Amino acid sequence: MMRPRHFACLLALLLGGITLAPAAGNLVNVDLGDGGKACCLVLDGLGNVYVIGSVASASGTNVSVTKLDSANHVLSSFTFGGSLYDQPHAAALDPQGNLVIAGQTNSSDFPLVHALISQTEPNAPAGFVAKVNSSSGQILFSTRIGGLAAESFIRMGTVVNALAVDPAGNIYAAGSTNAADFPVSADAFQKSGAGGGSFGWRPFGFVLKLAPAGDRLFYSTLLGGTMANCFGGSHCIGRNNPSTTVNSIAVDRNGIATVGGATNAPDFPITAGAVQTVCRCQEYANNGFVTQLNAGGSGLLWSTFLGGTWYGFSQAPSGTNVINALAQDGAGNIVVAGITDADDFPTTPGVLQPSFASPSTLTSRPRDGFVSKLNPTGTALIFSTYLGGSDYDQINDVQIDALENLWVAGAFRRASFAQLSADGVRVLASQELTWEGQAIRTSGNIVVVLGVSGSVLQVPFDQVPELPNPLPPPLLPPGAVVNGASFAPGSNAVAPGTIVAIFGNNLTDGRSCLPPSCNPTFGSNGSLKTTMTGTQVTINGTLAPIFYSSPSQVGIEIPSELTGTSATVHVTVNGQASALQTIAIGPVSPGIFTFTSDGKGAGAFTHLDGSAVSAQNPAHAGELVILYATGLGQVTPSVPTGALPTGASATVAATTLTIDDITVIPDFAGLAGGFVGLNQVNVRLPANTRSASNIPVLLIIGGTASNPVTIAVQ
Repeated sequence: MMRPRHFACLLALLLGGITLAPAAGNLVNVDLGDGGKACCLVLDGLGNVYVIGSVASASGTNVSVTKLDSANHVLSSFTFGGSLYDQPHAAALDPQGNLVIAGQTNSSDFPLVHALISQTEPNAPAGFVAKVNSSSGQILFSTRIGGLAAESFIRMGTVVNALAVDPAGNIYAAGSTNAADFPVSADAFQKSGAGGGSFGWRPFGFVLKLAPAGDRLFYSTLLGGTMANCFGGSHCIGRNNPSTTVNSIAVDRNGIATVGGATNAPDFPITAGAVQTVCRCQEYANNGFVTQLNAGGSGLLWSTFLGGTWYGFSQAPSGTNVINALAQDGAGNIVVAGITDADDFPTTPGVLQPSFASPSTLTSRPRDGFVSKLNPTGTALIFSTYLGGSDYDQINDVQIDALENLWVAGAFRRASFAQLSADGVRVLASQELTWEGQAIRTSGNIVVVLGVSGSVLQVPFDQVPELPNPLPPPLLPPGAVVNGASFAPGSNAVAPGTIVAIFGNNLTDGRSCLPPSCNPTFGSNGSLKTTMTGTQVTINGTLAPIFYSSPSQVGIEIPSELTGTSATVHVTVNGQASALQTIAIGPVSPGIFTFTSDGKGAGAFTHLDGSAVSAQNPAHAGELVILYATGLGQVTPSVPTGALPTGASATVAATTLTIDDITVIPDFAGLAGGFVGLNQVNVRLPANTRSASNIPVLLIIGGTASNPVTIAVQ
């Protein structure tokens, strides 16, 4: 049987180094001029595509709309705006085929038609919502969005980032505001909080619902928190004002709006039983959030954080967890996508990429994209996966096609857009372009991708290159799971809490993590992490802590809470799963570690000073020595899987040793302090032990004997 050893990195991460051929289809670049940029795609279901963006004007930018046919020929275009900078951020089509466009304007003369709000804070940016005839460009209505109150610190104003239209033509807009008097409805869920004070701004998110003609505000509510975590002192002046923004929205046929975004406010409203009820944020380091409002905007149906832990130094924390895009499937599940630099972003077993791909340091990290699907009540993750490599990656948009597969756009894994399976396990197709995917839409079997410069690609699904699979799935031979100390045959039972070794092929993404150059780490919950080198191992569906990993061997702890006489083992590497293997479970499975790491020869004994017992440094008759083992079964008090013991936890089953054929009762048998799953046995050598370099030792617990080892005695 093999034992752990160092391996060179065999392969890069999934997709690393692979260049895909250009996709077939129609590619065109919509000329937006210097300073212009595209934001949005709208498909009308008739084969036409509307590209919405900003186009350079004499003194700023105006809103631009370009209509393309299915062959990417320009059919028409028009612009509208004021004399300064007008930037659209979202667009949708209403039931009559009119375009609804929203964003931010710096123009005091932005064209207003039947405006619901005509005045906002002077010299501050305002949001806008406009409905225009998609053919003629005639503005049917347009309104500013924001408050009038002067901001005391900085004029951040208001921006509309997200837009949706329901089947009745009602318009839902969401974004961020620093206006203390932002207009809210009488029964709004949150009526105040935005605006900050003398030492800083405090932008809140907002969600509002307009009548189809823009002449009535059905509801408007703020969404945010009033505090940010800070370690204290003068350092916190200006840093304890939180920031919340809504970046995305989806609305179902019943008028229920679900929004996603980012916040660094630990008191952001969250509901009991949500996927993540605590914001793992600090100062400007933020978490994503997903919130579902009731139909009247007066309360929450559910709300959850979604993000990983901040990192760096307490006086200069870092952390980015932002939801950029959101979509809702036919079953009411919510799919969100965005960007994270957290190495503990919540992921689920068996997904495409369960672990952070970018190298992590204390103060610097690249970023990965992520895609997560939540159930309709926000109480569980159906799946959640990273999507990235060693560069700076992010997801800008997500769409769900008729088969419930996901299409994402951004810059990730050397791709501009990709199709993921509905369960988040596989990349079905992927394409690298010369530009980052800004927006993505599907219609029938056509996918349309937009770049921020105005590039538009239309291509049939089946002409997007299928993803080559660079690694075969993990393979577990019979008897793959063995005691990690004795390496007893895999037919032997293992006990809950035992350190075991799993042997096989393709057990990692090609990388190895072997001490001393690479060591296991602990998560924010204080337990050993369950993902390493793209690998996750589940025992009866429970993720197991991982000690080390290589393509041919992985070390884990059998969950200490496991019950029953058998369990299934499942190894998953970047979404590819092994066949299930069943192992026997017993109350004890003692194994003594040896210095040769093969379960044979000199046992892992140390003197009380920590030095190893060896032929050159032998023990003496009557000396108290420490033996290290695993598989001694239940301990009291119990210790959770993957956690360090906080005190003396002794074995429940009676333990004896035979040393030189003399039966000895140890002074202590239980868990070793400072280690996970490691047993320690303190035993005094019999006074009449012979002098020899290979005195036989056997450990017996609960009637089960360990592997025989030796100790040097003089």
